[in-house]
Amino acid sequence: MPIDESTYLRLVAAYKGNDIVSDLPQQLAPLWCDDYGAANPAAELVEVNLHDPSGAAFFYLFDLTLQRNVVAWGQPGYVTHRRDTGRMSGHPLGGDSRYHRGHLMSHGTGGGTDINLVPQLGRLNTGAFRRLERLVRSLAQQHRRCLYFVRTLYSAAGQMPRAIEQCVIQPSKVVSYAIHANF
Repeated sequence: MPIDESTYLRLVAAYKGNDIVSDLPQQLAPLWCDDYGAANPAAELVEVNLHDPSGAAFFYLFDLTLQRNVVAWGQPGYVTHRRDTGRMSGHPLGGDSRYHRGHLMSHGTGGGTDINLVPQLGRLNTGAFRRLERLVRSLAQQHRRCLYFVRTLYSAAGQMPRAIEQCVIQPSKVVSYAIHANF
């Protein structure tokens, strides 16, 4: 069964613990691995844990076989320092000039470069994708915790996601979800 918004809503509704922001990824990561592995049986998935001085802590599920990010998740921080544009410029662009080096976790919430960058339609990167990024940054600026994740969905081998899924889960169990076509 594919993972979609209803999957997340069911998990959140069924949660009985005290810290959904910290606990839910333990349920989600195996689901993401199984979902990705069903379409990519040769995948070699590794989890990468990165922390930012802002307090942001992000985890990345990365496929070593196809050299691509599967999902990024964590608790965003609030960042005011400038991004490393020199480092970003070394990352390859996607298909053509319509694509940006899109951050899965925005720089403004503690996301870095390298593993955090994917080819993302420019109009998506500067448009619809920003709605939930702004929510997450606002929560971080107010020192309010949330679980934020961005999952890349692929149709074939290669670096180009066909869609990008975003989800914000707040301690109050409020869920904000979006899925975006990336072609």
